Amino acid sequence: MSEVELYYYKTCPFAQRTRMVLIEKGIPFDATLVNMPEDREWYLKISPYGKVPCIRHNDHTIYESTVINQYLEDVFPEPAYLPSDPYARAQVRIWMHYCDEYYSKASFDLNLVYTKPDHWDEKINDVLECLRFIDREGLRKLSDGPFWLGDQPSLLDFHYSPFMERVPAYEEIFGFAIPEECDRLTSWMAAMQDLKSYKETAFEKAAHVEQLIDFMTMLAARRG
Repeated sequence: MSEVELYYYKTCPFAQRTRMVLIEKGIPFDATLVNMPEDREWYLKISPYGKVPCIRHNDHTIYESTVINQYLEDVFPEPAYLPSDPYARAQVRIWMHYCDEYYSKASFDLNLVYTKPDHWDEKINDVLECLRFIDREGLRKLSDGPFWLGDQPSLLDFHYSPFMERVPAYEEIFGFAIPEECDRLTSWMAAMQDLKSYKETAFEKAAHVEQLIDFMTMLAARRG
């Protein structure tokens, strides 16, 4: 039995973040697939939020992907995926916050307007503005690449990767493209595809399109 046990859902982007960190750090782990709502009763005994991912390590349970990944960095410091400089670490946390509080929410809002085409332009523009901001204020200012902080990936790269992996699916569904001026973002997305953790956790665009349409249809049905 491995030292770390991961509870995850296969296509969850938050769980994918943690899977990527475990793989890149070379941490042996056992993975338990959680399907909701079927597994809700037993899983709530492990993770009070009922969300994935969640890990068990040294008889401790940790949940929330951002917290988990920083915990793994503390407990398994090599190879290091956070800079040692306090200011650089602060930048990592600032941009993690931007992903969770701005970009992921803007992209999720597209799900809510799938059956309301008159709202598409506004919500698509919100996503495009986030992509421009990430390219202009984040990737370009933090380093010359290929990754967020330079030559080597960091927790920041793993934080964004699962969400950016889904951009081509949104492009196909909603008919928009990453702005041409976001070439730093585009080159970063290409660099991520060479990582072992990306190759082992990523899904093809067609799978994302199918999943997103199913999810959007479900949300629309719930909202009446």
